Amino acid sequence: MQSEIISLCQERNVTLTCLRQETGEGCGHLEKRPAVLIVPGGGYTHCSRRESEPVAFCFLKAGYQAFILNYTCLDQGGWPLPLQDYEEAMKLILSHAEQWKIDPGKIAAVGFSAGGHLACAGALFTSYPPKALILGYSLLTKEIERYAPGFPSLIEHVNGQTPPCFLFATANDASVSVKNTLQFAEKLAEHAVMFECHVYPYGRHGFSTGEDSVQKDPDPLYPSVVNWVQDSLVFCRTVFEPERKRPAFNQDGNKR
Repeated sequence: MQSEIISLCQERNVTLTCLRQETGEGCGHLEKRPAVLIVPGGGYTHCSRRESEPVAFCFLKAGYQAFILNYTCLDQGGWPLPLQDYEEAMKLILSHAEQWKIDPGKIAAVGFSAGGHLACAGALFTSYPPKALILGYSLLTKEIERYAPGFPSLIEHVNGQTPPCFLFATANDASVSVKNTLQFAEKLAEHAVMFECHVYPYGRHGFSTGEDSVQKDPDPLYPSVVNWVQDSLVFCRTVFEPERKRPAFNQDGNKR
């Protein structure tokens, strides 16, 4: 595996950490791999390490090329600088797809909390949307104003071109209301956008992969929160591989 940190903006300490696996002989049948852009949370005050490398390792194990975006936080500037960071990262990944053995049609973005806000904004507002979005306990409504005044609410911008979304959260999240996830899912349904949504009964905010090794608090987690990783991989595989037949639904939820 090759590891590299690329500076996207030295002044604001914006970096893209690249974790790339080999392909071809001795590395299975893959000539090109899917890729994931990981956007950690942190309330736009920092980029959480618990939502960076531990997440990357899960996707690497599943055969992905993994990239971690360390984006502009509030102490370095406001909106739209983080959005520009996302755009630069995705442009770099796409422009190096051949060299880095990436299938450009199989790129997902996974974001947590404020990072979920940024990943979703990148899908809605830039020319470089991922093919699939994975949003964990994310700030998607006007609640973003509590953490980052002047940053846009995203739910009003959902449309029929929004990428397929995998959503997960916990019902008792004390930092970001579960209503962000539930209302966003409802909006996706209104626009007939493919989505999968998991709301676990309880669990603290910022649980990352849900593994014991990345938890900072002793508070209990609902046991199946760890399943979001595997479930999201299945979701992405379904999105990436159109030959896997799935029924189409209209806005009433009925099969077309």
